[in-house]
Formats: sequence, structure tokens, C-alpha cells
Amino acid sequence: MADAGGEVWWVELIKVAPGLITALFGIALVVINRKTLGALLKRMTKFKGLGIEAEFASDLDSAIASHGVAVSANDRSSALKRLDMVAPLLRDARILWIDDNPASTKKERTLLEKAGARIVTVRTSTDAERELRENEYVLVITDVKRENKPAEGLEFMQRMVREGIDRFTIAYVGTPQAGLPRPPYLFAITNRPDHLIHYVCDVIERQRL
Repeated sequence: MADAGGEVWWVELIKVAPGLITALFGIALVVINRKTLGALLKRMTKFKGLGIEAEFASDLDSAIASHGVAVSANDRSSALKRLDMVAPLLRDARILWIDDNPASTKKERTLLEKAGARIVTVRTSTDAERELRENEYVLVITDVKRENKPAEGLEFMQRMVREGIDRFTIAYVGTPQAGLPRPPYLFAITNRPDHLIHYVCDVIERQRL
């Protein structure tokens, strides 16, 4: 009888073993990825409770106002929704931002940092080159006019391409670009904050999907 009972016990254990293993595996995944899951849950809660505009819109509106550009309500909403959708990919993405007047793009950086990006800001091409040589970045955002040169941003990227340390690069400028050709070595160029968001999302999706 003991042997029969033992056989029954082992048979029953074998029957439930797959379910137990699956449950333990699921628990392990939750524990290992608890920080990421927590961040995603927090974002889902914000989305359902307040909407994406409550989290990002004020910074985007301030950026639009400071650049003095006309952005329709549909374009504004599209940029906010795109950023919210791509935010999980932006988490901890390293972006190098080159601008000799970083205060002028503070709202744009704040917006991307709220979405999870890690942004390093430098003022000169020398500092930017050092960063690119010593650290990994998925994207570079640059101004064009700096260091008393009208096209230093473009010339800098040309030098980086020749030296083989270039990255996806977006030029963020202060003048309208509609109808103008895209300069060589740039992924995109724009003066509109909503377009900047879309271009950043384009690069992040290419790099991380």
C-alpha cells in the first residue's frame, strides 16, 4: 500500500509540475524586471487617469511658444501620442545634445527626459567629439550656428563621418526648413518641436526595435 501511495503521489506531482514551473518562471521574470514593469505600470496609470497631455503637453507647448512656430492641434496631439507610444523604447536611451545656448532647448530636453531618455548636453564641438569617442549614444541632436561659425554643426558632423564616429543626427534650428533640401550627413533638420519628437521617435525605433 505504501508503494501504491507513493506512486500516486509522484503521478500527481508530475501532472501539476508544468503549471508550477510556469508559475515560478513568471514570478522570476516579474522579480527580475520589477523596475521596468513598475515604470510601465506607472505610465499606463497616467495614461488612463490623466491622459498623455497631462504629462507632456505643457513642455511641448512651451517649446512651441519659444520657437514661435505654428503647430496645429492635430500635429500637437500626434506628436504627444507618438512620444507616449515610443516612450518604453526611449527608456535609458543616451542622446547627445550639442548647443551653445542650452537654455533655449530646455523644454524639449525635459520632455524627452520625462519619456525616459538620458540626455548629455555639451556646448562645443570639441566636447561633443570627446563624448562620441568615449561614450555610446543612439542619437545626436545639434544646432547649426555655434562657436561664431554659421555652419559649425554641419561641418562638425562631416568631420565625424570622415573619422567614422558619426551617429544618427538631427539638426534642431531656429529657422523654417519647409521646402529646403536636407543637408548631407543629417537624418533630419527642423525648427518645429513637434517634428523633432517624430524624428527622435523614428531614430529610436530604428535603433531599438
